[in-house]
Amino acid sequence: MRKIVFGFSDEFQIPADVMNQIKRDGEETFQFSESGADNDPEQLKDAEVFVGWPSDEQLQLMPHLRWLQLPSAGANQFAGNPLIAGQVVITNASGVFGVPGAEHIIALMLAFVRELPLYVRQTEKHIWHTDAHVRQLEGAKVTIVGLGNIGTETAKRLKAFGATIFGVKRSPGKKPDFIDALVTMNDLDKVLNQSDFVIDVLPLTEETKAVFDRRRFSRMKTGAIFINAGRGGTVDEPALIEALREEKLGGAGLDVTSAEPLPESSKLWDFDNVLITSHSLGVSPGNLRKRADLIRENINRYRAGEKLVNIVDRKLGY
Repeated sequence: MRKIVFGFSDEFQIPADVMNQIKRDGEETFQFSESGADNDPEQLKDAEVFVGWPSDEQLQLMPHLRWLQLPSAGANQFAGNPLIAGQVVITNASGVFGVPGAEHIIALMLAFVRELPLYVRQTEKHIWHTDAHVRQLEGAKVTIVGLGNIGTETAKRLKAFGATIFGVKRSPGKKPDFIDALVTMNDLDKVLNQSDFVIDVLPLTEETKAVFDRRRFSRMKTGAIFINAGRGGTVDEPALIEALREEKLGGAGLDVTSAEPLPESSKLWDFDNVLITSHSLGVSPGNLRKRADLIRENINRYRAGEKLVNIVDRKLGY
């Protein structure tokens, strides 16, 4: 029988009822197995499908791999991996994280709007003091760089706050009603110096690596808030630190960083106007089931020989 191996971990599990349904659906077609930390060669050598984030060692033990289903939306570390043969189809979990991602981004924005980091520090010190330096989402100009699922859901919600939304995409396409202006990456600089908030939700590819560098930060409106909810590698962190130190930026909300966990020695920990949320954007009670349902659907499609959902373009990296 054709073997599917699930690489479960602390970050990736499938609820028992959905897993039981997956096994019932494919009991006549597939042999199901779970890969443990020991990377048993006998367990992996016949794997045709792997669901999870395989290590390089695991990839080397799966010469017959034909499909890799990732539990994450990000696929950059696998799309260009030379250990994954060209004929292997890679799919991701894009579409699962849009709603919690948008809520997370807006939570970061509201924290800066209402000076919540300051009030948290004051609460810890038993200080009662009102700070007049607040912002407002209504009337704010917001640039969202990357209009995938998370960026789109964020734009929809910010429009309800009364913000003006500039959307930035790799390819233009049709402008949604909840976007006020849609531009390509070539025109990113034209909207940066108008924006009160800049939200990075880009995947990490060769094109987007360190796209927010010293030059880009210099183009931003003085006092703008920068939020990275995409990938840490899309930002030149020394340039970000410099922009914060020189007060070019009014603050930064970082769910992702270049190195994760962020080293204790990083200067990003030391700024009062930086919020670091430890790559927690995808944590949501609804995500586990949505992701599990997506995986179940793709396994059923694979069994039936149908086109899979969320096929990664390995050249683009997403």
